[in-house]
Amino acid sequence: MALPLLFAGFSGLASLAGFIMKHPFVSKMMIFTVFTALLTLAFSHLKGLVSPYIVGNSLMSLAAYFGVLDGISIYLTILVAGFGVKQVLAFVRS
Repeated sequence: MALPLLFAGFSGLASLAGFIMKHPFVSKMMIFTVFTALLTLAFSHLKGLVSPYIVGNSLMSLAAYFGVLDGISIYLTILVAGFGVKQVLAFVRS
């Protein structure tokens, strides 16, 4: 007796999921999530490639002492955050 109700419930959930997936704002949210994940993965990979060269260089300890590396880090953070906000606004606007 409960089996037909179970099938009807799953059928209703499947049709609701299909309707939600076709909604443009939901599809934009899914695409943006994948874009953000790929961007994070790319930055992590580049950081892993560059970090051995930075750590092994003796001039970097002097640059770290004077705060050059902190300045570069802040600059890159502002640059990436600004790019991200620009992309989000363009994504929502379209």
